[in-house]
Amino acid sequence: MRRSPALSLRAVALVVAVLVATVLGSWRAASMAATRPDPSTLDANGVSYTVTHVEQVKGLSDSALGGMSHGIQNLVTDDKALVTLTLVITAGDSPGSYDASVLRAFAAGSTVGISPAGGILAPGHLRAHASIEGFLSFVVPRDGARFTLRARGSSRELPLLRVDKAPPGAGQHLHQSATATTGGTSPVKGQARRGSP
Repeated sequence: MRRSPALSLRAVALVVAVLVATVLGSWRAASMAATRPDPSTLDANGVSYTVTHVEQVKGLSDSALGGMSHGIQNLVTDDKALVTLTLVITAGDSPGSYDASVLRAFAAGSTVGISPAGGILAPGHLRAHASIEGFLSFVVPRDGARFTLRARGSSRELPLLRVDKAPPGAGQHLHQSATATTGGTSPVKGQARRGSP
């Protein structure tokens, strides 16, 4: 059975129309993406910092540490939280140097930024279009505030998360010495206490 030339022409026209619409749609999407900044990326000094994951880690209480919280370097107590970010740093069309210490965490309404407390992103240099992944952490108060991330010298900010509120009494240390709990020095084993037979 032969197809009519009009039917074949309509099928070809439909295929061409679909291809043109696909190409135009792709071009439009690409141009919109190029003009609108990525909502999870900050640009600073020719490199971009993209946040791929954010998490709150609660600090430790005295009871969790068995009362041994003094003398621990960089201890995050239970009245604070550690906000950890996974970042991908990417250079643009030309090589660039990066330094994640330009990033600051800001509580909503605050003009004072919190510097990174740690991480595995030492300053370095990237070739054009190269990227590196690592993480940073910020120690913040557990007061229910919403936090954002900014780069020094930039007014743009990325929303991070809202931290929870610390329970009542958090951050209070319960260090008590043996003299405080017994009211004096305890007797040496084998010695009788004064006044005992």
